[in-house]
Amino acid sequence: MNLRRNNSRSHKSAARSKKAICFGALLLCARLSSAAPADDFKAANQLYDQGKFAEAAALYEKIEPKTAHVYYNLGNAWYREGKLGWAILNYERARKLAPRDPDILANLRFAEQRLGVDEVNTPPRAVQRFLRSVMVSRTANEWSTYELVALWLTVFAVGAYIFIPKMRMGFLVLAAAGFIGFAISTWALSDEVIGNRTAPQGVVVTSGVDARFAPLSDSTIHFRLPEGAKIVIREDRDQWLLVERADSQQGWVKADTIGRILPL
Repeated sequence: MNLRRNNSRSHKSAARSKKAICFGALLLCARLSSAAPADDFKAANQLYDQGKFAEAAALYEKIEPKTAHVYYNLGNAWYREGKLGWAILNYERARKLAPRDPDILANLRFAEQRLGVDEVNTPPRAVQRFLRSVMVSRTANEWSTYELVALWLTVFAVGAYIFIPKMRMGFLVLAAAGFIGFAISTWALSDEVIGNRTAPQGVVVTSGVDARFAPLSDSTIHFRLPEGAKIVIREDRDQWLLVERADSQQGWVKADTIGRILPL
């Protein structure tokens, strides 16, 4: 079986024409042999090739622990099955593990455009968009590494500033740069780790969800969330979730309409 990984150049050229996209399942056995049961992965790929996308998705779901490649394939299977909310959810999960992968980003963007939620999922303010793009561009492990490197750089520069007076200005600049890097890395890491615990992110996985003013079925509808919309969970009351969309509007929705990007 010769399945192919999407090529970033083909995505760019397709976006310029008809925004066509390739949803070929990945076959990276060398990387997945130690991370996921090879038999399930192979069987899921075969089902995908046969057009049995729901069955393929069920097998991808069984693979533990899941890599970015497994989540990516799972997103492709749900996309082919016509469940674009579930596809976006799994592309987001894949992006958490591989935030700069061009294939994941391209398929995520394409699925959002198909549902018309790319604008809904974009923060309205330019500053918010910039900060969000910075935070999601690295994994928590990468931010942790940057934080440690910046801390040691700052310590080294401060020590050199004290003991090498002839080069104090240079070391002062280096210390300032290191401290700024440390502060940015700490902020991004805190948002990634603490934010995912206190305000987990999710995706609407069903078609059209009513967000209400209170966690009651007969409560007044505040607004509607389309399938594929990304939200932040502010409060969890078992069957009801208080969610916040990108423009900061909040409302209560049924818990079973939301898929969490980081599963419990």
